[in-house]
Amino acid sequence: MQPPRRDPHLLFFGSGPARHGESSTDQVTTAIGATELSACLHQYGLQANGPARLLPGGHVGQSAVVPTAQGLLVVKRCNRRFDPARVQLAAQAHQHAARAGLAPPLRLTRDGRWTAQVDDATYTVAEYVDHAKQAGPAAFAAALAALHNHLESFSPQSPCADFLQLPDPPGADLERVRRQADDAASREAIDWRIAILAEFGLDAQSLAAVPRSWVHGDARPDNLLIARSPDRRLFIDFDQVSRFPRPYEIVRAFMACISPGLSADLLVSTFRDYLNAYQAVAPIHATDRAIMIDLYLTVQAAETRTFTTPEGEIRGMPAFARARHQQLTWFIEHSGLLRGVAKEAQP
Repeated sequence: MQPPRRDPHLLFFGSGPARHGESSTDQVTTAIGATELSACLHQYGLQANGPARLLPGGHVGQSAVVPTAQGLLVVKRCNRRFDPARVQLAAQAHQHAARAGLAPPLRLTRDGRWTAQVDDATYTVAEYVDHAKQAGPAAFAAALAALHNHLESFSPQSPCADFLQLPDPPGADLERVRRQADDAASREAIDWRIAILAEFGLDAQSLAAVPRSWVHGDARPDNLLIARSPDRRLFIDFDQVSRFPRPYEIVRAFMACISPGLSADLLVSTFRDYLNAYQAVAPIHATDRAIMIDLYLTVQAAETRTFTTPEGEIRGMPAFARARHQQLTWFIEHSGLLRGVAKEAQP
């Protein structure tokens, strides 16, 4: 079979309404070429019948909205740092959620696969969602609880290493990175993280006792689409799906819903409403509520991706890492209030 030629319809536009709440002033990257996009669509028996539009972002891949005879579709090229096994797992989790109306349905290739391969890149194709607005904390919590409930029945077809993992003991990876770091700023930040683990962190035995469940891995408002009609809440970007302690994702998602700097009173009331909305759909066990704040601190303090490249090489302290440390400092300052809310919340 001859490879498909570039589709003449695939001219790229960078403006116009789109999902994820972007505006016409957003920066758009041209990372996906028209030739490779045509080759991807060919595997689904599709071709474009109008101009494609690249979506901004690219944290877990690059996406384009493409008009076809079957309607608007989103073609996503997955981040190349994810191996094929992880992309397959993400696609299986995505489609599992889609069956319950919790994610936009994926399309199958002509030979019955959820992913397509073009050279060394892996793609998925999903239905386009006309995104209405971003969810507030309570609405997001209810959607997350519904997803967690449904992931209880997720059974992937093939094994894959979890993206989210904790070292044993929690500070082991930090110690390793500190020995390799050659700049004072990184070593100082790592020492601070190790001190956080010593004061607030859960020990290895406590962590081992926390049950693991399937979680989205990157649950945040940017990865939840609220359809205009009918009103549906749909998760996307399952690339980091993992078996991990669910209370961590509950708190991590809450932090993604708010801005550090909230007053203490507003923080408490927002967290209470968030937990109540979650528990109205999926009750949180008392043992999980008791450890969720310290679990979040442990995972955030123990992570080493701040200090390393995707290949594991040590790097300096970029601006995003400093912002992450500032957020962790703010969280520690308010952790006592959050613990109180978590423990008092009842299903």
